[in-house]
Amino acid sequence: MNGSRDTGMNVLVVGGSGYLGAGITQACLRAGARVRVVSRRGTAAAGEGVRGDVRRPRLGLPADVLARVRAETTHAVLCFGPVSWATGPGEALETHDAGMRTVLAFLRELPALEQAVHVSSLLALGRAKGRVTNRELYTGQRFRNWYEYGKYRAERLVRDAMSAGAPPIGVVRFGPVLGPDPRGGRPDTEHGLPAAFPHLLAGYPVHLGRRGDFPCWVTDVHSAAEVVVTALRAPIGRRTWTWFDPALPTLREVFIEVCRPWGTVPKIVDAGPLGRLTRLLGERVGTVPELVDYAEPWFDLDPAVLREIPEPWPTPEPDYLGATGRALLAPPTVERG
Repeated sequence: MNGSRDTGMNVLVVGGSGYLGAGITQACLRAGARVRVVSRRGTAAAGEGVRGDVRRPRLGLPADVLARVRAETTHAVLCFGPVSWATGPGEALETHDAGMRTVLAFLRELPALEQAVHVSSLLALGRAKGRVTNRELYTGQRFRNWYEYGKYRAERLVRDAMSAGAPPIGVVRFGPVLGPDPRGGRPDTEHGLPAAFPHLLAGYPVHLGRRGDFPCWVTDVHSAAEVVVTALRAPIGRRTWTWFDPALPTLREVFIEVCRPWGTVPKIVDAGPLGRLTRLLGERVGTVPELVDYAEPWFDLDPAVLREIPEPWPTPEPDYLGATGRALLAPPTVERG
């Protein structure tokens, strides 16, 4: 950010106790906003934490909190839902589909709401066909897992709300978001791309098409959070933005840089000639299940989508990939709130 203060924003962050949600909360606070974080535990690494649940009408907020939220909220960020690529259909659809319907209905009850932003994922594109931009969502694609389909359903509902004209909500898409955990402590390696890190650091091989020399659309949590704040302040309106590290590190480069602080060179095996045997071989030699589905190039995304974000763009933290690896050297943390 440029360091200016904007005390006019009162931001409701739904799902703000998680990794990216915590980064967004901190970025909003740096921008001078007042921030209220809704989570099932009612805790927040920063800002005011309140207990709520997207599966319940009006987020299940207590009457006194509900009255304040209705009266004070001028901006909202939606970043809730399971982050595991291996999540099942029940959890994925309960939060990303049913939960999004509940949240959108709730946003319509906020009379002072100026702008809302839904934090989506590029993986909502699944196995998209052809070159995709910010315009496309459904391209006739198939989905690798329920996480992808859940994120697709959530963005589909938001886009339908855009067309209906209310509430004023836009979409910001990210690929995998990396970097040290804004909440402190050791990064979570149970879900998504980071699930492969312990496997690689232990010296086990992974089988990747082209040895991983293809974009994986990563960025760091700091610049991702700043883009969300830009979307609130610009504002984004009812558009869709996509953000990733403009340097476009490949999947191979990501793995190499994360392993570097450990003095480890990741064992990456070219799976290209194996074709349909890639999945079977990867599972038999121990490649983590969440990575097997992403052993080949993910989709053809037009890098020019970045130009739709107003400049100046945030600068990804220097060496955020190496910093991710260094953070993994810390001892495991206790359960987070």
